[in-house]
Amino acid sequence: KAMEGDEFKVDADSIGRRRLRNVCLDYLCSIKETPEEQQIAADLATAHFESATGMTDRMAALSCLASMDGEGAKARDKALQTFYDDASGDALVLNKWFTVQAMADLPDVLDRVKELTTHPDFTMKNPNRCRSLLGAFTMNTAFHDASGQGYVFLGEKLAELDRLNPQISSRMASSLIQWRKYSQERGGMMKAELEK
Repeated sequence: KAMEGDEFKVDADSIGRRRLRNVCLDYLCSIKETPEEQQIAADLATAHFESATGMTDRMAALSCLASMDGEGAKARDKALQTFYDDASGDALVLNKWFTVQAMADLPDVLDRVKELTTHPDFTMKNPNRCRSLLGAFTMNTAFHDASGQGYVFLGEKLAELDRLNPQISSRMASSLIQWRKYSQERGGMMKAELEK
């Protein structure tokens, strides 16, 4: 939790304390096997989110909350909505909002990312917005799910993006171009998307 009444400072000690506090928060919030642990983690992250005095602490808490399910789902949804509302249309802050959801450790993250592509603030015409959602999703372990659905989804979006902005499409395809680094099965699925 942010120290009550602490003035926000940008010096080495303050930056180090924030970094350590946020790493500890992440570790504590990863303990969520039981409903009680889920609720405790959600309460802890919510308190940190609400008391944050800067974007670093706020994003650290939101990142923890974005991966909450079970008893923490309500806190997750409320924090995401609050962050979105507070962004007031600021493009950079909205990019963070898309990214944190694309990186969430949730079993249905692919479905959530697909739904976000229909959000009114998402557009394939904005390269930064594409990277904030689609590029971030390729860094999520869910992208490499054994079903290959993450690859299929990206392949479809890259084909759509290629018609609008071939340069960005080719850069984002680097997630699939590295297919040789993966198992034969996964690599084959990645390569198949590139060949479409």
